[in-house]
Amino acid sequence: MKRLLLSLSFFILHLSFCLAQQSANIVFIGNSITYGALHENPAQTAPPVQCARWLSQREEIDTIYFRNCGRSGKTTYHFLPNAADVVPAGDKTYFGDVVSKTRELVKAHPTLPLVFSIMLGTNDTVERTKNRHTEPDAYVSNLSTIIDSLLTLWPDAHVVLNKPIWYYPDYHTKGGSIASKKSLKLITTYADAFPQVVSQTKAGHVHIGDAEAYGYFEQHYKTDVFEEKDARGKSYWLHPNEQGAQVLGEYWGKALLPVLKDMPAIDPLKGKKIGFIGDSYVANHRDKVENSWHYKFARKHGMEYYNYGKNGNCISLDLKRWGIAMYKRYADMRPDLDYVVVIAGHNDASDGRLDSIGVDTFKERLSVLCEGLIERYPHARIFFFTPWACDNFVGSPRQRVVDAMLEVCGSYGIPVFDAARHSNIFVRSEQFRKIYFQGGKGDDTAHLNAKGHDRFLPVAESFILQYVER
Repeated sequence: MKRLLLSLSFFILHLSFCLAQQSANIVFIGNSITYGALHENPAQTAPPVQCARWLSQREEIDTIYFRNCGRSGKTTYHFLPNAADVVPAGDKTYFGDVVSKTRELVKAHPTLPLVFSIMLGTNDTVERTKNRHTEPDAYVSNLSTIIDSLLTLWPDAHVVLNKPIWYYPDYHTKGGSIASKKSLKLITTYADAFPQVVSQTKAGHVHIGDAEAYGYFEQHYKTDVFEEKDARGKSYWLHPNEQGAQVLGEYWGKALLPVLKDMPAIDPLKGKKIGFIGDSYVANHRDKVENSWHYKFARKHGMEYYNYGKNGNCISLDLKRWGIAMYKRYADMRPDLDYVVVIAGHNDASDGRLDSIGVDTFKERLSVLCEGLIERYPHARIFFFTPWACDNFVGSPRQRVVDAMLEVCGSYGIPVFDAARHSNIFVRSEQFRKIYFQGGKGDDTAHLNAKGHDRFLPVAESFILQYVER
């Protein structure tokens, strides 16, 4: 028995661990080393590819989606957002390329956390024909500007800064760049300034990453770096070969892993516009809208909330006191909603109204509402919620309204929550109503109080979320 319990405990622990696996979007920013220069097939062997592969093999990680924004020969100046700030003057900025590729990645996987992995500085250290090396203060300023600009566009993103790797400190490129021991020392100077970059950028979103790969390549350049000939015919070592790229990718992965593990997935509803149309269930009768489950749902998920509730309003009947029916007034809602929720039907079933128009007319006008919403919001998610049950529900006008909503909305493929039968709201109990309905006297049979809305929120939330793409 003890062995069985231990095995079961291990299984539960393993299962919970697996369920906690993280996926992520990563954008790699760098120079020719990041790009995978001299590789026969950089799309398969460049450091970002190797990094993503290494991370995906970790038990904590599910899938890594990435973009390689490495640009050969470029400095921190070349990734500044303002082209006028690029040195030398006239060179283009590749910040727009980073933004374009990041947007493409985020659009494809919008719910996943986003991380920028940056290794820039190698080209900043050398003397070039059109500009000298980048001074440490300028390097810090450039990195900070790049990071601030990225985090302005993606406020939830994180940034990891990796120290540039060691290179052979004596080469003259055919383009006129000159590397020396003095140049090489700047790499450490730059990396030593990373805490300053962290301190002057968005708190908690910028992290110091790898610094160990530098020493590895200093010791293993003969095996892990391409041997090249410079303008003088001398050998030098700068770009990791396929084996070296795999090692560098692992170093980057080890720096990214703790950041990824601490990042929550992005709520797919965040920033979306949600509108609720209905009767006093939506207007919240005599209580504040802020106490309603739908307001709390929108706030919880970071959505823009719009309330189109009217006390006494009907789906199918214009009423002098309570206004134009919903099958007409839905057109007054803003046209750019991402989610539309109709909470109604209570008043259509009250005071003999359903009998006055007949259930067939109710269905016809409900069909008009459904078709109108679909045409007005072809990209939106649309939901209906029926009213609660009532005394003598079976065979009552309330049941006929609820069943008509299930039938008609269902024929259009619109999900309907049957609040009369599945809400866990017990309207027929006076003791229940005293606790969860407005007034506290048990005589309100329609309107939840704040406590009642809190009770119904997880029920409604579960229903809606099953239709949300993640």
